[in-house]
Amino acid sequence: MKLDQLKLNIDHIPFKKSLSFLPLINKLKSEQRNGAGNDSLAEIILDVVKRNPDLAKTDFNIEDVSKYEDEIHTIMSYFFTPSQYKKDIAVAASPFDDQNFYFTPNYLKIYNDQNIEIEHVEQKNQDDCYQTFTKLIYAYLMILPKFYNFQLDMDYLFLYRMTDKLNGLVKYYKLEYDESCIEVTSNGKPPEASEEDIREMINDPMNMDFWMKTIPLDNFTFCGFMSFKYVDVTQIEVISSLKSQLLEKSSIINRNNFNALEQNIRSLLALPNLNLGVLALSMIKGNVENPSNFWHGFIDPNKYKCDAYQGTIYQEAGLSGYPVLINDLTRIENLKPVEQELLNQGIKNISIIPLYYEGELVGMMELGSTKAFDINFTKLRVIKDIIPVFSIAVQRTSEELKNRIEATIKEECTAIHPSVEWRFQQAASNLLAKRDLDDQVQMEEIVFREVYPLYGAIDIRHSSVIRNRTIQDDLVEQLQLAREVLREAFLDCKMPVYDQLIYKIDYFIDAIEKGLSSGDEMNVLRFIRHDVESLFPHFKENGSAINAAIAEYNKNIDPDLNIVYKQRKDFEDSLAMINDCVISYLEKEEEKAQKMFPHYFEKYRTDGVEHNIYIGQSISAQKTFDRIYLKNLRLWQLIVSAELARKTGALKSSLPIELETTGLVLVHSQPLAIRFRQDEKKFDVDGAYNIRYEIVKKRIDKAVIKGTSERLTQPEKLAVIFSQESEMAEYQRYLEYLAAKGYFENNIEHLELEDLQGVYGLRALRVQIKNGEEQNEVLTVAKELKLNE
Repeated sequence: MKLDQLKLNIDHIPFKKSLSFLPLINKLKSEQRNGAGNDSLAEIILDVVKRNPDLAKTDFNIEDVSKYEDEIHTIMSYFFTPSQYKKDIAVAASPFDDQNFYFTPNYLKIYNDQNIEIEHVEQKNQDDCYQTFTKLIYAYLMILPKFYNFQLDMDYLFLYRMTDKLNGLVKYYKLEYDESCIEVTSNGKPPEASEEDIREMINDPMNMDFWMKTIPLDNFTFCGFMSFKYVDVTQIEVISSLKSQLLEKSSIINRNNFNALEQNIRSLLALPNLNLGVLALSMIKGNVENPSNFWHGFIDPNKYKCDAYQGTIYQEAGLSGYPVLINDLTRIENLKPVEQELLNQGIKNISIIPLYYEGELVGMMELGSTKAFDINFTKLRVIKDIIPVFSIAVQRTSEELKNRIEATIKEECTAIHPSVEWRFQQAASNLLAKRDLDDQVQMEEIVFREVYPLYGAIDIRHSSVIRNRTIQDDLVEQLQLAREVLREAFLDCKMPVYDQLIYKIDYFIDAIEKGLSSGDEMNVLRFIRHDVESLFPHFKENGSAINAAIAEYNKNIDPDLNIVYKQRKDFEDSLAMINDCVISYLEKEEEKAQKMFPHYFEKYRTDGVEHNIYIGQSISAQKTFDRIYLKNLRLWQLIVSAELARKTGALKSSLPIELETTGLVLVHSQPLAIRFRQDEKKFDVDGAYNIRYEIVKKRIDKAVIKGTSERLTQPEKLAVIFSQESEMAEYQRYLEYLAAKGYFENNIEHLELEDLQGVYGLRALRVQIKNGEEQNEVLTVAKELKLNE
């Protein structure tokens, strides 16, 4: 639920209420009659009430609380045992009035501590309205089951952040309430409301005006008191925050973001002296290496190189695969130079945690404290759930750094795939020899003939629709924030121009919610910047309410893009995580595939990842080509496509926006030629006939099943497109065998496709991908399938 959607035109509680201990007294008497509950405690409380009849009034005066302080303490022991009274952060209050009459010592300690800052999470500048809304919800939670036989459960509505100003540690508390001692009565017959009416209310939870119109609250009276308890949810909230932070592309490489991560880890572990380090260290044949130059560690990498980490706790963690914990470095003899440097920096207590991504060591996390025995195995247990997310962040950062370094080194040169590097070296050698005679000579054309193509794609389903929706959501939010500023300005000074601007904003919101047209985004942003934001300096001279609205607007604006960039960012982050996952796995498996037979491989990002493969004798300088290698590679492509679908499916629930992927393979049995284009620095198919293959590739993602409107590509399914019967027979064998091996369901669909522009007669096989884990190496599967026969 978004707070900016809240509809509430009142600022007070529209029903009668009174503080009273009578509901509790009646409850205790009932328990005594039925032989339930704690008889001795009930007897004590009822005796106190008997000696002090004012405590049994239906409208107890809260100003008399101090007069009956001891007696009320005895009464509240029904809710708080002596141990709970000492331990809990709790309070009791009159119904819906915020008039607290009973406190636990910890509650008073926190609220009287000047060094503790308390704030509502995500409710700044809306506290009064939101509190009224919450009280109304509490009221309906009591009314609906009693008078309308409708049970409505709702999680906690208040979340508090408490910051210790002395050490910066943050704790989060949810507010749980107990309404068992409130008696709700109806002033006459309760208003009529059907189950359908109540469901309409629940479907519009932020529209309290509609709720109060359907079931008016002024027909009810609430008598009694409520108790509230603050429950520590720091671990849940901080871990959630850490996971969100680590999804940021610059989460660990940007120093400011890294400092925020460190502070969150301190709060999570309640260790103000904690320091965090993350570095891309890996183990290659037992040796410590830093393959990507990423380093946010405790020790300056210029002072100690990787070989200095040999024989240290870092190598121990990398070799064992488990965290290494040193409680007190001062007690360790024969420290290595690196370990002594940690001690020189004041680090006495340290843990080195290896970070793994898809089974490979990609880095290490350092947790260090200036106090011995600060970090222990129970602290390490707390952070175990976020270690995999740190691993993903390190892997992604390392890949980005590698790409930057490679791009810097090669500058304007293209990256040459290792499988064809020999041919470029040959051409370059020939060029140098010819330039001795003629310095105007050009490099010879590089063409690989008689190569077999393989094409596959993992695409994001409905990516254009989702991207447009995120743009709509962000634009509407920015317009609503701007509208709030203008509304406050109009309330402060009723100038017609402000009302006209509000009208225009409402017009834009209505138009965008109906659909995004070309140029809408540009028009909206131009209007906001020229007609609305330009008024902000003038508004700041006015009341505090306007300044608060402007501050809320600026808080939600991305400082780099100067727009609301939340939903779009979540989409781009989700897309990046899927593509990173696909590319990482594809590259790793492609290295194995190269061992079958050298082949040219290229991948590129769209709203997904596509790959091209070319294999044939002309690509290999040494090895003799046979069709068995082509069959092996085709089988490899099917297995990898199934595994990629599984991985992206498993990733879906952890994405900021859940995205679904589809898988596609195109079969082309005829060999063709590829030529290196010097102007574009890339390979392309050569010849007019072969260009048809490129046309098919560009159009098949829109293919639909003949006679229907159903798209061929579907989530959790793999589609194999072909045009020749021989191709179908070959892939039928592969899919049947892989279904038996647990990659696919044993139900192969045979489909005809509608003609595409310039493309006719295409057919497809489609299979359901089965959940499971990879069971066989490709070469083993190929051997069992007898591809060499």
